[in-house]
Amino acid sequence: MGASMAEETNPKDNESDEMPVEAAEVAPQGPPSTPFGGPPQGPPSGPPSPSRGPPTRQGAGSPTMFGGNSPSSPSPPRGPPSAPTGAQTMQTGSGVVVNAGVENTIEKKKIVDSDEKAELERLRGENEELRQGMAVAAEVIQDVENPPMPPIVGDGFVVPGEVVGMFSSLGRQLHKERLIHGTAGSFSMLSRTQPGLVHISRRGAALGQLNESDIVTGRLGEAGPNGAHEDWQIHSVGLAISSLEYEGLGACIHVQAPYTTTMSMEKDRYALIPKDHDGKTRFGRATIVDVQYKDMEGYLVEITEALKQTGNKLFVARGHGIYALGSTLLEAWGNAAAFEHSMRILYLSELADL
Repeated sequence: MGASMAEETNPKDNESDEMPVEAAEVAPQGPPSTPFGGPPQGPPSGPPSPSRGPPTRQGAGSPTMFGGNSPSSPSPPRGPPSAPTGAQTMQTGSGVVVNAGVENTIEKKKIVDSDEKAELERLRGENEELRQGMAVAAEVIQDVENPPMPPIVGDGFVVPGEVVGMFSSLGRQLHKERLIHGTAGSFSMLSRTQPGLVHISRRGAALGQLNESDIVTGRLGEAGPNGAHEDWQIHSVGLAISSLEYEGLGACIHVQAPYTTTMSMEKDRYALIPKDHDGKTRFGRATIVDVQYKDMEGYLVEITEALKQTGNKLFVARGHGIYALGSTLLEAWGNAAAFEHSMRILYLSELADL
């Protein structure tokens, strides 16, 4: 019995069975649990609550990890994300923020584009209206400047209305270009339907206002008809040469072009030689013939020789202008106008001492 009492009162056994209180209070029992109950499981189910601030990281030995309170400063309440100035935002259930300002900008751009298209269509419509108006105006001007002319019925011949219209239109055009003035000048053409028949402007007619009463008709190689110009014989020679050159067709124009007339009045000059490329290529040189109405036969011989110098296109009468030939009135007018342009260049170049 005494032995059993000794075993029960062994102080070593008591030391091993009992642990000091201070050690029990300090030693941790297993790994500390996280203040948030473990890592987050899955994505957040919604936007962060405005009443909760961001979690505060606790350092080692912080009493908060063992259930204590941390004296942290209160964080300001967080509201919804702020939008740029002038823009409106909208939150959806999925957390996607739609910027209404961008949508407004797109809508405004669409409106501007539609306005530009409408303006373009309006301008196109106005342009088309202007084109139609110009076409109508051109037709009206054409009718005013080139009114239909009646035919001329003579003794054994008829001058068609379109031929009368050609005379009238040419007279107005020559007057506009200042190749003729007042009643100075004349032009003629061979009939296209009756060989040897010549139509010529009447003496003293205002070439810028020709009508059917200002045209007279005669026969090639015969005396001039009543009212014919004094240049009838010169026209007859020119038309005869043109007829051979253009297979039965021919026209002759006499214009007192100012530059050509001026250049021909120099006494020591016997030919006019263009300096410009077109004039040299087209005409080469034009012989100046002295006017000799008193010796018409000799005058016509010199005219024939002078025409050969330019390929039967024209000759220059000293102080009296140009006599130009062609298959039609338009071609003869073209030769006269082109040579006058070359003489203008020649005059200006000599004036500038080039």
